[in-house]
Amino acid sequence: MTQQHRVLHGSRVWTGARFEELAIRILGEDVVEIAASPAALGAGAAGLDVLRIEEALLPAFVDAHAHPLIGGLELGGLSLRPAETVAEALELVRAHREAHPDAEWILGEGFDLSIDPGGEYFAADLDAVVPDAPVALRSSDIHTFWVNSRALEIAGLSETTPEPRDGVIERDAAGRPSGTLREWGAFMPVYRAIPKHVTGRTAGALLRGLDELRSHGVTAVQDAWVELEDLPAYLEAAESGLPLDLNIAFRIDPDGWREQLPRLEAARERVAVAGVPGFTAQTVKFFADGIIEGGTAHVHEPYTGEGSCCGLPGWSRSALIAAAIEVDRLGFQLHIHAIGDAAVSEAIDAIDAAREANGVRDRRPVIAHAQLIADADYARLRAGDVTLAIQPYWAKLDSVVRTLTNHRLSDERGTRQYPFRTASEHGIRIASSSDFPITTPAPLQAIGLAMSRDADGDPERSWLPDQRLGFAQALAAATAGSAYTRFSETRLGAIAPGMRADLVAVAGLSDAPSAAELLAARVVRSWRRGSERRHPGADPTSSPTAIPQNQ
Repeated sequence: MTQQHRVLHGSRVWTGARFEELAIRILGEDVVEIAASPAALGAGAAGLDVLRIEEALLPAFVDAHAHPLIGGLELGGLSLRPAETVAEALELVRAHREAHPDAEWILGEGFDLSIDPGGEYFAADLDAVVPDAPVALRSSDIHTFWVNSRALEIAGLSETTPEPRDGVIERDAAGRPSGTLREWGAFMPVYRAIPKHVTGRTAGALLRGLDELRSHGVTAVQDAWVELEDLPAYLEAAESGLPLDLNIAFRIDPDGWREQLPRLEAARERVAVAGVPGFTAQTVKFFADGIIEGGTAHVHEPYTGEGSCCGLPGWSRSALIAAAIEVDRLGFQLHIHAIGDAAVSEAIDAIDAAREANGVRDRRPVIAHAQLIADADYARLRAGDVTLAIQPYWAKLDSVVRTLTNHRLSDERGTRQYPFRTASEHGIRIASSSDFPITTPAPLQAIGLAMSRDADGDPERSWLPDQRLGFAQALAAATAGSAYTRFSETRLGAIAPGMRADLVAVAGLSDAPSAAELLAARVVRSWRRGSERRHPGADPTSSPTAIPQNQ
C-alpha cells in the first residue's frame, strides 16, 4: 500500500444533480472507481485505507478568468481595498511611504472607484503625501490608474501627449494630465516605466496569487491578462512548482498586433518546451472595451445623462476582426473582454469571422463579462459555441453599482445587467470566474451570489432576481463549465471514473444548499491530482480505516 492509492467515503458526494453517499477509489491522480460503499468497490480496493468525509464533497473549482499575478502583488504590498474615502486612501499611501522611505516607487492596488462620487482622482492629492517619488495606484477593477505628478513625468505624459485611441487621459483646464488614466492606451506608459525589480512582478508574487486561489478550492485557473514581457516570471514560477493548473492568455495590443504574432508563437513554444505539467499558454486576450463605471464600456446607445456615444471601443471593428482571424489561424483560443452590448456584438463578429476564414475546428472562444447583451446576440452566441465567462460576485447592488454603474444606465438597460439566467435559457454555456483580485477568489461566495444576487444571500433582497441561478447551475458553471473553456471537460469539473481526482470537501452545506449557506461555507480539504491539502477548519483528528482484504 502506498500514498498513491486511497479511498474516500463521502456521506454526501455531489453527482451533478444531488448528493449521495458514495465511495471513491483514487489511483495516482485519477478517480478509477465509484461505488455505493467501500465494501462495494472492486478487488483493486482491497486493503486500502478509507478516509471518511462527512462534509459535502464537490468537484474542485475551475476559475475561468482571474489575475493571480496582480492578486499576489496586492497580497504582498500596499492594498488600498480598506479605503472607503479618498482621504483614507491617501492616508494609506502616506503611511506606506513612511514605512518605506527609500522605495524608488510607491505602488498600490485595489482602490474602489466609488470612493470618489465622480470616479476621478488627482495627482495633486498624491503629490501632497508623496512629493519625492513616483506613485502609481491601480483600481480594484484594473482599468484605472491614479498617479502623481512624478509618475506622469517619468512616463512622459504631459499636455502635449495625444489622446490614445484605446484610453482616456483625464486632463485639467489647461490640458495637463490630472492624474486619472483610464484603460490600456492611457496607463501602459506608466506600467512600462515601473522598473521590474521594483514592482515585485516576480515568480513569488505570482505564486502568492495562485496559492490564494488554491486556498479556496480552485485547482485550475485561466490567467486572463499576461504581458509578453512578464513571461520570464511565469516560467520561473512554473519551474519551481505550481499549486494549481495554469493557462495564460497573452494580451494583444491593438496598435502593434501584427508585430506581436511571431512573439506570441515563440512565447507559446517557450511554455511548451518548459514541459511543466498543467502549465500552458494557449490563449490570447483581447480587450474589446472598458468598464461601465468609467464610461469606457462600448454600448449601442449613449449612456444616460451624457451627450456622446458610446463608451470607448478597445479596437476598431475591422481591426478586431482582422486580428482575431490571424490569432485564430495560429491556433490560439480567443478570450475577449467585452462588457458593453456593442462590444459583445463586435466580439461575436470577430469570432464568426475567424471561423469563416479558418474553417471548422474545436476553438472554444470565450467572451468575458458580458454585462449587457443585445437581444439579437443570444442566438449568435449559441450558434458560435461561445462560452460566457461570468463573474457572479459582481451581480449585486453594491456601492459601485449604486454610485457609478446605474448612474450611466438609468434607463431600461439597468434592468438587463449580468443576464445569467437569460443566457442559460438560450442554451449558452456559462463558466464562472472570480476576476480575482477585483473581487473575492472564493467560488463558494460566487455561487451564493449567483443564487441570490444579494450580498447577504437573501433572495428577498435580490437585485434583478429574474437572473438568479439555481445551486446546480451555479456549481456547474464553476466546475464543468469552466473546465470546458480549458478543453479539460473529460478530466476536470465532475466526480466520475476517468476524471482527475480534483475534489473539495465543504463544511456548512445542507442537502439543498441555500445562498446564505454558500456565503458562509468553507473549504476544509481539497485534492489536486489526488494529492490532499487540508485547509483551516479541517478535523485534525480524522484518520483513515482500512478495507479488509477479503471484501
